[in-house]
Parts: sequence; structure tokens; C-alpha cells
Amino acid sequence: MNMQEVRRIFGSKIFARGEKYYREGRVLGAVKIGDMIYAQVRGNKTYRVEFDLKKKRSLCTCPYRVNCKHGVAAFLAYSNGEFFDGDAFLASLKEKSKEEILKILRELLENNPEILLEMEKGGNIFSYFEGYLSYEDAVEVGRITKKGRISKDEAWDLLEYICEHYYDFGGFYDDYRDFYYGDIVLEPLFELIEKDISRKDFDRFFELLELSDVPDDIHEYAYEVLLRNAKLFREDILNAEDMSVELRAPLLAKIGEKEKAEEIILNSNLSPQEKVGLLLEVNPELAEDLGVKFSEYHLLIEHFSKKKEYEKVITLYMASEGVGYLTEYVCDAINATGRFEVFEEILKKESTNIAFLCAIELGLRDKLIELFPKAAEEYMKRNLSRQAILDALSLIGNYLEPLIPSIEKIVEFEVAKKNRKAYEFAAELMKLIKRVDTKEYERLVENLKKKHPGIRVLWELLEEAISPC
Repeated sequence: MNMQEVRRIFGSKIFARGEKYYREGRVLGAVKIGDMIYAQVRGNKTYRVEFDLKKKRSLCTCPYRVNCKHGVAAFLAYSNGEFFDGDAFLASLKEKSKEEILKILRELLENNPEILLEMEKGGNIFSYFEGYLSYEDAVEVGRITKKGRISKDEAWDLLEYICEHYYDFGGFYDDYRDFYYGDIVLEPLFELIEKDISRKDFDRFFELLELSDVPDDIHEYAYEVLLRNAKLFREDILNAEDMSVELRAPLLAKIGEKEKAEEIILNSNLSPQEKVGLLLEVNPELAEDLGVKFSEYHLLIEHFSKKKEYEKVITLYMASEGVGYLTEYVCDAINATGRFEVFEEILKKESTNIAFLCAIELGLRDKLIELFPKAAEEYMKRNLSRQAILDALSLIGNYLEPLIPSIEKIVEFEVAKKNRKAYEFAAELMKLIKRVDTKEYERLVENLKKKHPGIRVLWELLEEAISPC
């Protein structure tokens, strides 16, 4: 793998930061074993890095997790020959006696006692799920699984344990750092289970997916494994009369029994929405006909947008009565096809706040100016975000003069909240007014000073706004 390829995959900014870390000597040690580089890199604390030379991907215990600067630093150490050749070391052990190998292991453990502690915890992989499962613990569980330190039966036991205790250990989402890390645990776990998949595994997948409370991420992994391996269990699927329609129909389609899949969907007690959703996996054309019949445009538009069938998305939207926030897919279709006249349909069918967000997405400055007064009212009803207002004003640029009364209303609304975030937003809006009309800006400042003379934080922020931009 050459340097340019790593720079392209990781991005120039991340690569530059990793290069700086490498030059600063932050790579404390790197070992190559097979296609993997294992390293320790010093950042705010010392992080453990795995760089997969084959997949061109790094995994790290830092908050960034995947393809980070620590991974780049580890790769650069390897590229410059600054690593320990683990393959050569392991090969050399073949020439040594049992006593010599035990002596080497003893010295290794004496100098690195944490290895034994990790091995002890790894022996009870369930212990990682006692209480909150941190990202760092998830990395360790993934590492233990990938290294084959648990059997397939143990993997199944762990998977069932995770399903049962998912919310006890907090699931796989870090709400403080705002990221999901379930793939780190689930991907190697399902890879181990899928390897040499048997009839027994098929039955266990079937049982797992039929549970009413299986977590969504686990359901998605299990479902994909069954679909990939459906042809291996053709007879079992054909004879599985007690399997739910939601599970059996896509499996039947996967093994080439589309007509049978369509039949059990259409003759089922599922709702029209559920039938259309399933048919989209089996026969999109039939699903489209049924979806139009039952006005399930939301499902159809989302499906065909993901398939990048943008003209079809527009046709479906034109036939609908509006799809709310799913207009994001319609905007994608408009941008892809250049059919900006469709925005007139959005104006007719959607609420002001939805149309306003679409105008931002499509960069329609004139429409934003037209919609802004009503959008300001929607904002004060809490139907639009601060960021949406700022994005719109940024697109409108220097054409703000007719909007100053509406902006002033938002400023007064924010100031009345009497908290710092609201004051900061109000000051930011005031700066925009100052850019296009200094006199109007000064008038607004004076009015605010009369109404709110004693709020120190507000005045500090406004003083910042008065200073040259």
C-alpha cells in the first residue's frame, strides 16, 4: 500500500495530523503480524491502534475510532521500517525448545503483567457487559472475538446475552461523545457465527429474528446473514410454514421463489404499509403499484431515492399529497435532475417550515426571501432550528433589508429567554443586520438597551457585535 493511497483513504487533514504525530515520536511501538500492524500511539493518553494493511483501515481506542491520525502515525512507522517483525519472531519459536519458549514467555509476562490481566478478563467475555459498556471495552470484545479466543458456541451465547441485557449495559451508543460503536462488537461476532454456517445456526438465527424485542442493530446483522446464506437452506425455507411472513418472504425471493413470496405477502394479514414495505424487497414494480393504490408514497419515495431512481421519485411526489420531512429525498431528486420547478409542488403540499428547509437545501435565494417572514413565525413556534435560520440568511447574503423586521422579532424573542445561548444567537443576527444597514442596527441596539438595561451578558455580547466585524 503506497503513501498516496493512505492519504486518499484517510483524507489529507487526518494524514497531515498523523504525519505530525509520527515526526513527534508519538508511536511508542509497532508490531507487524500477518496483514496487521499493532501499535501504541501517545495522544491525550496512550491509544491502542490496529492497522489492517489488507482492508486499508485502522481501528483505535481514541474517540475518533476509525481511520484516525493515530492510525496514520502507526502506518508511517511501519512504512519507515520502525516496527518489530512479529512474523519472524513467531517463526523463530519453531526452532526453540519448550523450555526456551517458556523462558521467553516468562520474561514477557514479568515485563508486561497487564497481559495476564487482559487474558483473565478475556476468559470471561461477559464481564465486559456488567454495567455500562464503554467504547474501549467494546474494542476489547471485538479484538478478543477477531483473534478467535472464543468458540462459535460462545459467540452465540454472547449474542443471546447481549440481546437479553442490551439496555442493562446501555446498548452501543455513547450519548456523551455522540457515536455508535456496535459494529466493533457485532461485526466480528457475526463473522465468527457465519463461518461454516450450519443448519443449527440457521435455526438459531430464525429463533433470534422471531423475538419481538431483538434490538434493531442485531436484527439487521442477523437478517443480512440469513439473506446471504439463504441458498444453503433452500428446503428449510420452503418448508418453514411457521416462519413469519416478514422473514420468510424475503428469504423465498432470495432463493428464486419470487412468485411464492408475493403470494404469501398479498394473502397475509399485514397492513397495506407493511405489505408495500415487504414487496419493495421482493418485487419493486408490484410494490409501486400497490403503494400508489394505497397512497404509501413515503415508502416508495424513500426506496427509489436510495436506488437513485430520481425521475421516479419526482413522479411519485407529484402524485402524492405531500410527504413531510421525507422531502429531503425529493430535494435530492431535484438537485440530481435539475427539475427545480418541482419546488412549486412543495410549496403547495408542505408546511411552511418544510418548504423553507427545502429552499435551503436547493439554494433558492428568492424563495427564501419570500418565505422568511413566515419562517420567522415558525421559528418562534419552535418548528425550525437556529441553524436553519442562519443557513437561510447565509444564502440570502446581502439581500437582508426587507427581512430586518422579521429578524428583529427573532432577536426580541431570543433576548426574552434570558440565557446565554439565546443572547449569542441574537448577537449573531444583529451582526448580520449591521453588515447591510448600520443605522437600522444602531436603532435596534438602542431599543434593546431601553428594554433590557440590566442584563450584563447581553451587553457584553452586543458590544462584541458593535465592534468591527
